Amino acid sequence: MSTASSYRRALLNPQFDEHPKVLEERRIPLSFANPYGARLSEYEQVLLYNQPNPDWIAGGLGVGGWSLSFPGGRGTWENYFTEAKTSDWYVFRDPEGRWQRPYVAEKADGWREFQRLVATAASRRLHRSLDPEWTSQILTGHLGALGLHDYGLFMALAAPIRDCLVDTLRAAVVTSSLDFLDNAQLIQAEKLYLAQVSDDATADVSPSKALWHDDGTWRGARKLIEEIWGETYDHIEILFAIHVIHEPLFGRFVRERFFIEQAGLHGDFITPRVLWSSVRGAEAAYGWAAELFGKTLGADPTFNDYNKRLMRFWAEKWLPLELAALHDVKRLWSATETLKRSADHRPTSDQVLQRIIEDWRGKYGVLFDCDADFDTLARI
Repeated sequence: MSTASSYRRALLNPQFDEHPKVLEERRIPLSFANPYGARLSEYEQVLLYNQPNPDWIAGGLGVGGWSLSFPGGRGTWENYFTEAKTSDWYVFRDPEGRWQRPYVAEKADGWREFQRLVATAASRRLHRSLDPEWTSQILTGHLGALGLHDYGLFMALAAPIRDCLVDTLRAAVVTSSLDFLDNAQLIQAEKLYLAQVSDDATADVSPSKALWHDDGTWRGARKLIEEIWGETYDHIEILFAIHVIHEPLFGRFVRERFFIEQAGLHGDFITPRVLWSSVRGAEAAYGWAAELFGKTLGADPTFNDYNKRLMRFWAEKWLPLELAALHDVKRLWSATETLKRSADHRPTSDQVLQRIIEDWRGKYGVLFDCDADFDTLARI
């Protein structure tokens, strides 16, 4: 070894003069992530750990805190954004793996299907079979009020989108909120089509706004949405109120059991096809809601009992408001003469609601060991 080389080596720290062993030699993307299945999906590769996270978010990879805050001192993300707790937020996955590209493709296909639907309906003049009372009272008014209801839910989810502590949950909430917006737009598009082919219909939103603001049918639903949107600050509680309480009960009662099932009695074969996307959106939301409340929170190895008590507390808060909304909207079942005449030959609204409650208890109540007596919901 030359004198120069020996002299240079003497100045170096041997600890840094060797090739260190690399931390990870596997050549796969996101080698530090735990896949939901056997291997990382495209959904996980795109979303996981893209959102910056301070080191107090359980399961995150970030270091340190935040130097930025909102006016008044509210931090970019803070641990008081929700009362829910988990030892690792990053275990959450949307079972359907919905993110921007597949979601946009699904919605684009849905709108193409809608265009084919109205083009065929117009060509075959299917609007001639519509009951004028159903068209003028229900489709022009109450169906539009349902669109305003869905737009309110879309806006109520704006804060949870911002406050989510993990990127995979944020993507699920974004797609869910856009489902509600899409529902509202499809309803207005149907009204626009009907206004072009029928003198009994109008695309004006004024009749629907009047019902939404002043009619007793929608009073309970409007109050509940106002409470979620304007008075609730815990973003996980908002998701619970919408996707575990309100939509599985009120949404199914109104969308499926009234508009979809009763449309055929009035010669309406269009509305069920239009509202089918909202049923599909509700089922997609159930998948990730069950994952969030049943697994990420409800089965957390450290905080599962605490989270279930918290969810029961939330249920006790929101179910009375939900009961009032269901009580008010039952008026729809006697809104037309056809519905009144056929009342003896079809299940009553109370019987329909009882079945929905039974399904809810087996599908959603089990997520947080709900053992409360909900029989009163069937007698409202």
